[in-house]
Amino acid sequence: MNILKFNNVAKSAVAALIITLSACGGKEQGPSFTVTGKIANGEGKCLYFSNIGIKGTTVIDSVKLGKEGAYSFSSPRPECYDFYFIALQGEKPITFAIDSTETITINSDAADFFGSYTVEGNAESVQIKEMSELQAALEKQVNSMLKSTSPAIVKTRNEIYSLIGEFKRNISTQYIVPAPGKATAYYALSLTLNGEPLFQPMNNRIDSKCFAAVATSLRLRFPNAKRTRHMCKIAEESLQKTRPAKTKEIEVGESSITTTGLFDIKLPGVNGDSIALSSLKGKVVLLDFTLYEDAKISSRNIRLREIYSKYRDRGFEIYQISYDTREHFWQQSASNLPWTCVRDGEGAYSSNLVLYNIQNLPTFYLINSDNEITLRDNQITDLEAEIEKLLRK
Repeated sequence: MNILKFNNVAKSAVAALIITLSACGGKEQGPSFTVTGKIANGEGKCLYFSNIGIKGTTVIDSVKLGKEGAYSFSSPRPECYDFYFIALQGEKPITFAIDSTETITINSDAADFFGSYTVEGNAESVQIKEMSELQAALEKQVNSMLKSTSPAIVKTRNEIYSLIGEFKRNISTQYIVPAPGKATAYYALSLTLNGEPLFQPMNNRIDSKCFAAVATSLRLRFPNAKRTRHMCKIAEESLQKTRPAKTKEIEVGESSITTTGLFDIKLPGVNGDSIALSSLKGKVVLLDFTLYEDAKISSRNIRLREIYSKYRDRGFEIYQISYDTREHFWQQSASNLPWTCVRDGEGAYSSNLVLYNIQNLPTFYLINSDNEITLRDNQITDLEAEIEKLLRK
């Protein structure tokens, strides 16, 4: 996703999951596990061994590597599966799972620390490596696509969402559904794209079910563990939040939007102040998703200006969202327009494109004075006639 920016509830919930890849019990003395191996070309470098705890990362131990690059760390066995990593300063860490008193061997090369490592002694850590490599490949591909400044931003966005969807389906099929009770399933739910969570339990019903599956397994295996309580809380909240609403719907292409629950949008205008779509309640609104860089938009805006001038005094407004990549260009283009102009700086990352099922730019909706969506552009043959109807109500 991050191609996707999510709402604060979703981001906080999943961020908390990522943080709580943590020990379910204390670090009391007892049986221990060991992580050992060699880091080639690492002489003189400091290798850190850390636990990803409830309140953040804790460095457990460190060692200055010698000529052979050999190291060995030990720590008390966690009460339930737990996550750790080894890292060289400035390098991407190598994460692994522990759930017993095993000895895990991780070898690497300081010249390509994360890219060259191998792991033995723990099957789930091997799978974590597989997932990390898949995640890195996805991120590289998505970022390459986002470098394009082509006006075909919606096409790019659709391609990216398709990639992410396929990635999540593969992760679910390979690592979550077959064994939700394993550490790999828990780890899979914390995967990110450019720092943003890929699995969105508060926004996505399928994702919330994945969380519920892992939570159920944890409850069976470790009923009193802190991680279990945490995961169960996320699962319960997300299942409730994503429960299908029993409301009247209107069709909007391949999806639908409820007429009783407009998805609000709040974005910065030309002067930098945030303007909420919901603040226009009481007016008939044309919600317009557009791209000023598209050559045909200039003539389109001329036509919209005619309509706006005709109906603005009767309570008509345009809330126009730009997806231009160049902010200065947008500001210059929007500064002379008389209606509400805002810009979605997330571009192809924007969740608003998903919520409103925007497949092409420009696309618009008509919203009545009660903040209810009435029609989409492809359902309208005479725009002025539809505006007249709404203004008379």
